[in-house]
Amino acid sequence: MKKRMIALGAMLVSATIASPVVAQQAAPQGNAPQTQQSMQQALPDASQFSEKQLDAFATAQKEMGAIQQEYSKKLQGKKDQPEEAVKVKQEAQQEMAKAVQDSGLELNTYNQIVRLAQYDADFRNRIVEKMQ
Repeated sequence: MKKRMIALGAMLVSATIASPVVAQQAAPQGNAPQTQQSMQQALPDASQFSEKQLDAFATAQKEMGAIQQEYSKKLQGKKDQPEEAVKVKQEAQQEMAKAVQDSGLELNTYNQIVRLAQYDADFRNRIVEKMQ
């Protein structure tokens, strides 16, 4: 159970960091920000994702955790250098987007899975089990 909670925590931390990065690249320009209520209404259905997509998502999440750890350490060293810190963040974002693409998922699909996992505990548990 403790292992499961750690994996879930890692996934959510990674998703929180990666989601805006990937969403930023995948979102069409000119869209107004959505409220939390409208986002919940626009959530995809869990049945629209295949097991292959969920496996790819789990793989990408594991890679995201490694990327997050690596770049977190790099950012610590750039606290007093804001311009360099921005470059490190941009590099991390590129690495995270590449990890998603390398897993075989489209960025939009990845974002949809992240959003649904944030609101659907059963769906999130399916993903956590795939990550173990």
